[in-house]
Amino acid sequence: MRSSVQGSTVGKVAHVTWKMSVVQTVQRDGVVAAVVSGFPGDLDWTDGDAKPQLSILIRTQDAKFYLNSPGDGGDTLRQLDEPTYPLQDLIKEDDLFLQLPLAEGKEFGCDQEGAGRDDTLYCWVTGPPHTAALDGVKGVGPGTRVAYEVRYQTLPDDVEFEFVPGVGMTSYGYHHHGTIADTELHLVEFHSSSDSGY
Repeated sequence: MRSSVQGSTVGKVAHVTWKMSVVQTVQRDGVVAAVVSGFPGDLDWTDGDAKPQLSILIRTQDAKFYLNSPGDGGDTLRQLDEPTYPLQDLIKEDDLFLQLPLAEGKEFGCDQEGAGRDDTLYCWVTGPPHTAALDGVKGVGPGTRVAYEVRYQTLPDDVEFEFVPGVGMTSYGYHHHGTIADTELHLVEFHSSSDSGY
């Protein structure tokens, strides 16, 4: 983590241990919703002392993933337990951040500012496949795995994460291009949640 300090051009660096976990899953009508504590973006624009927040990660039948943060005082979280609540109502196109399978050059989740541009700004873009460096990650069995970097860049900032099929996000970064605000996270320990649908 690197954050802004008044009068400093390099900012303040903080080393953080961060835990992300799935605390609840609900599946209905082909949609899986997982309540996640500590999505990496919770650390953005902090000096490393952030507390994990609850977010909802949604997976559709066509392997699109959406992330939203309940800003309604928990009403959405309570509705997940209602058998008649349609999980499709949680899906907002602006929240799309991953679409499987990944392939080099694949674009998805472009926002309106990206429409008509001749570059890849304001879209999620998949980089080339590469070998995942997971040998030192506790809980990940031996073997070679393929990783993809997925990046969303705007004029003021960019977000990127590495995704490894069968493991998930293995790194996360946020970088602001003006005021110092940098988040860099790397997976060091992994626990499978095979019955969550993720």
